[in-house]
Amino acid sequence: MKLLELKAVEDQTYQSLVQINGSFLQDFEWGTFQESLGKTVLRFGIYEEERLLLGVQGYLQGVLGKEYFFIPYGPTISLESLSHFQEYFKFFCTELKKRHPNLIFVRFEPLAKDLNLRFAKKSIDLDPHQTLILDLKQTEEQLLSSMHPKTRYNIKLAKKHGVEIEVLNELSDQAEELLLQTSKRAGIRGFDRGYYKKLVRYFRDDKDISAKVYMAKHQGDLLAANIVLTYKKQNLGTYLFGGSSDIKRNHMAPYLLHWQTILNLKEQGLEKYDFWGIEINPEHSWFGFSKFKLGFGGEIVKYAGTWDYVLNSAWYNIYIILRKLNRIIK
Repeated sequence: MKLLELKAVEDQTYQSLVQINGSFLQDFEWGTFQESLGKTVLRFGIYEEERLLLGVQGYLQGVLGKEYFFIPYGPTISLESLSHFQEYFKFFCTELKKRHPNLIFVRFEPLAKDLNLRFAKKSIDLDPHQTLILDLKQTEEQLLSSMHPKTRYNIKLAKKHGVEIEVLNELSDQAEELLLQTSKRAGIRGFDRGYYKKLVRYFRDDKDISAKVYMAKHQGDLLAANIVLTYKKQNLGTYLFGGSSDIKRNHMAPYLLHWQTILNLKEQGLEKYDFWGIEINPEHSWFGFSKFKLGFGGEIVKYAGTWDYVLNSAWYNIYIILRKLNRIIK
């Protein structure tokens, strides 16, 4: 086996592996967007002769004067190679450490479950460890019938109140503020002001990944706004970010907003709608909006979660202690 750093976006072997078995977070285009934000993005492939065994895209980040490497929803591996995941990944980490001696650990989030990850330490999940996928190949009638009755009722109620849906290529200041306030209110790890606008502007319709802003309004009042990504190579739409206002909550705007999104994605020929993260534990802070998502039907899909492969135990232990202290202070 050999580890090669991948430089060219035109590396179709890597792209094909991601588009078949991976996440858009591992796509070259997503990595290029992160580079535009100032992140140090590295891409690698483990090869055996000319065959790509494992694909990796991640961010090299500084910590304690050292470094760690984060692989969101990755690495990507073909289904036939899953049984060799541990072997390939350990080889990758060993080779990466040779190139970056200051590495403390590699943080990774494989999509596949049951990978026997006892060689790594479970970390706090950064990206959702489970999500809800709606099959858009169903007819409109089938989609409605599989919903919770309250969800169907609230869609009709929003229409009755006269809620209107707009789809735009730009994110307004008002919509951005709604996203920021909602994530803060829900206790969700959000992004700094400006990030959401940059994302929407970057992913235009001419890319494999594209972004649209869906907004629900009533008589000039913005009641809800969502950012929805489409990943054309996987026929996938993803509800990535959303926000809702405290005003006119009885108009049930978010229900109609998602329903119109579903109809639009179906019209575009997409086959799946990812609600991007749910929690079914009633004690979890996400349970409230997860219950809202589950009302639309769909299948719960579980991932492995976030893990750390430790390369320097002493520094890693210091990092963990400081991370716990930071949470206590906050």
